[in-house]
Amino acid sequence: MRELGALDWSVIAGYLLLAVGVGVWMSRSAGRSLEDYFVAGRSLPWWWLGTSMVATTFAADTPLVVSGLVARHGIAGNWFWWSWAIAHVTMAVVFAALWRRARVVTDAELIELRYTGPSATALRAFKAVFFAIVINGIVLGWVIRAMSKISQPFVHWERWLGATAFARLDAWWPHWMLFGSLDDTLTVLALFALITFYSSLGGIRGVMLTDLAQFAIAIVASVTFAVTAVHAVGGVDGLLVALHQRYPDADDLLAFVPRSGSAWLPVRVFLVYLAVQWWAQYFADGSGYLAQRLGTARSDADAEGGAMWFCVANYALRTWPWVLIGLVSLVIFPLAESGTGEGAALVAADREMAYPVLMARLLPPGLLGLTVASLLAAFMSTVDTHINWGASYIVRDLYQRFFRPQADERELIRVARFAVVGIAVMAVLVASQISSVEQAWKFFVAIGAGLGLPAMLRWVWWRVNAWTEIAGMVAAAVGAIVLYAAFPHVRDEYLLVAIVAIGATAALVATFVTRPVPEAHLRRFVVRVGPPGWWGRFGSPAARAAARWLAMGWLVGNAAVFALTFGTGYLLLGARGPGVVLLVLGGIGVWLTLQCTARARIHAPAVPPEAAA
Repeated sequence: MRELGALDWSVIAGYLLLAVGVGVWMSRSAGRSLEDYFVAGRSLPWWWLGTSMVATTFAADTPLVVSGLVARHGIAGNWFWWSWAIAHVTMAVVFAALWRRARVVTDAELIELRYTGPSATALRAFKAVFFAIVINGIVLGWVIRAMSKISQPFVHWERWLGATAFARLDAWWPHWMLFGSLDDTLTVLALFALITFYSSLGGIRGVMLTDLAQFAIAIVASVTFAVTAVHAVGGVDGLLVALHQRYPDADDLLAFVPRSGSAWLPVRVFLVYLAVQWWAQYFADGSGYLAQRLGTARSDADAEGGAMWFCVANYALRTWPWVLIGLVSLVIFPLAESGTGEGAALVAADREMAYPVLMARLLPPGLLGLTVASLLAAFMSTVDTHINWGASYIVRDLYQRFFRPQADERELIRVARFAVVGIAVMAVLVASQISSVEQAWKFFVAIGAGLGLPAMLRWVWWRVNAWTEIAGMVAAAVGAIVLYAAFPHVRDEYLLVAIVAIGATAALVATFVTRPVPEAHLRRFVVRVGPPGWWGRFGSPAARAAARWLAMGWLVGNAAVFALTFGTGYLLLGARGPGVVLLVLGGIGVWLTLQCTARARIHAPAVPPEAAA
């Protein structure tokens, strides 16, 4: 396999210097206030925040996972994550403007804006700790694993440090602080140190400016890699012929939706993805780091437009280079054979390794460096987002809320910069102790199964209170522990349905047996956010009319995103007629969706200055 040459290392070094330079450049503006540091002074246009969302959801593991899914299950294997498009369209259409109007720094802060009393205070503190530490540890553990796969063919610390020095370091290094091998560990720690440095200086604006460069590098590199890979097997026609020659089920591999009788994705599981999975996650309403991005918008329209651009770019644009590379890997490294050439054994042991192995095998100097830099950028954009996001909880929801309410802006910025460093160190420690990221992720999904429904209902229904969320989360967690132990061989998707039913039932029961939010507090929330839906005596025909426009936008928006996604796929795989038709219909659908959200905004009251303060 091809090694990185001087030109490749120059490209990588240039990108790393750019990331550091952005942090230093943005350090002055980030230090003006806590809102500048964590939500960029609420001043960013739609294209900037939407592109930042795309960049930060492109983790280092994403192209490896997608190409691996395609190799194992065909194009339809992507429904594992394509189903999340419904949640993201829901965020764009229904919740994006609401997050912006709430004017919170963190999603945990929304809890005491929406609810009140000791239950709300406890829930806010719990969520701050849970997301800042536990979720960050799980997510970063996942991307660290992926980063070690990417760096494995290219990074050789033993050669750079010398065999003797490397052996001494290996003997001294504590084994509890290893991410796989020492090679992988040194690579990850070096990148973490660099990320922490520029993230602590530039705040979220620096992170998001870096995201623009990361997105550009990632798109250019992945598209060029896909073109090179497809050319290596004789173009699209050669790829399709080779797949049909090697695989009797090639039509199933190329299908965009699972065929009847699919062993991996039977119809019942597919329906779980479409009908349950997307709203059963904690981010069903945009909670998490996406809410932080929405908080940076300069207007409601920018929040909605940016979120919709994220949906289109994330699914219709970013999907297909990785899908094509996954299909090429099926030709170069057939499933039923060990394959030939360097790297074949790595791919035979782990299909996700096809992506970095094909990089080293097919890409020329310079382009190989650009593609490695794009994966470094993906890793860095995920890490810098998560440590900045985690630090926002520490500062806003713990330090300022419980310990130093009277702290001035200078003190809060200082604590924020220390918190970024602390979260980075803590994330490394937590991630190093997770023996199975997959098991940790299952626990996370179980917790999320109890949060999705209450998270959406709190924006549209007056009767929801803090106990709704607490009961749903606790019941789902207990249900998950019991069900996973009792039915270890049942598919996760079926268990998810049962966990969601338990969590949703507990949440609704708790809602009706506990007292509603006091009227004065509820009124302040309604005046500040202007939510659609059903708000009892605070509601109005305008709020219900807004809900109808948003429901229409939701239907059209989902149809548009999937039309654009499949249209792009048809076009790339040679079906030009259906591809063009779907792309035109999808473009019209996006325009109609934004028209619906604009109509809904007409019915939302303006936020009074005293409520925005």
